[in-house]
Amino acid sequence: MTTERVDKKWVKQGLASFSTEALLGTLSHYGVQTDEASFKKLAETQYPFAIGAEWDRKWKGTGPFAVFPTAAALSLWERWVPEKISPQNFAQVLAVLMVALSAKLTGDTEVPTEEAFAKMSEARTKVPLNEKKEPVEAFLAEALGSFDEKSVEIFDQLAEALAGAGHVQDAEAFADLEEFLLPPRKGVSSAMVRAAKGERDAAVQDLVKLTTEEGRSNIGRLLAVDGLVHLQANSEAAESGRALMLQAEQENDLHLALDLTARLKHVYQQLNNRTGLQQLEQDVKRLEAAHDVAHPGHRAHRH
Repeated sequence: MTTERVDKKWVKQGLASFSTEALLGTLSHYGVQTDEASFKKLAETQYPFAIGAEWDRKWKGTGPFAVFPTAAALSLWERWVPEKISPQNFAQVLAVLMVALSAKLTGDTEVPTEEAFAKMSEARTKVPLNEKKEPVEAFLAEALGSFDEKSVEIFDQLAEALAGAGHVQDAEAFADLEEFLLPPRKGVSSAMVRAAKGERDAAVQDLVKLTTEEGRSNIGRLLAVDGLVHLQANSEAAESGRALMLQAEQENDLHLALDLTARLKHVYQQLNNRTGLQQLEQDVKRLEAAHDVAHPGHRAHRH
């Protein structure tokens, strides 16, 4: 058993300069036993934050070492499974790309977006996929979970903003990445780009089709309705949203149905559709009554 340890300076200087033996010695000293084989076994199904959280349950370290488990998991991942991209490294590549594209929106013509996209393309090939060929949820949870609210807002608006500013190629490339990372947005993000570059009517029709696309998840259909609302395609949003609401009710997906009533109220108000609003009141009463039966004491206030 190694007697090497990490000293408290690690908090400021990181762990890169410390030996693997020192990391293992520190983990062992505070209650966590691991080695390369067992770590690689964990890395087959878990990622650094989850591994760190598992170690943290039996951790005895305090002070500068209170948060050591997660940092150690990240460092050991880089040392022992370098062929696998960590969610945290992927997040860094994504953040660099977003910063570069945001700078372009401010008029910085010197920003190296091609280089940032090239690094993202390489990172994207290493993202673990499930049986549907979509990113593994646990990987995405750690990667995107590190972004704060402002960063998430930028991520959501970036493709459309780029297209509106005339950076169509960048916008389409980022929309493609967005749809890869968040499959329910497939087709929606690209429709937003299409509208922003001047093809609004075609984009609206794309979104209408997505609301009934076979094999599409209900959340994916809801996002298509949201896209119609965003584009102020109120008539289309009303028709597609009501059809989806009734379908959700039939499938007993009452939360989705109630979510849609909020959208419908907005578009009916925009259309000054009093008949629609009156009908919606009855829909809401019916749906909330069904919801109360299904979930006693969990009344939804969504309108």
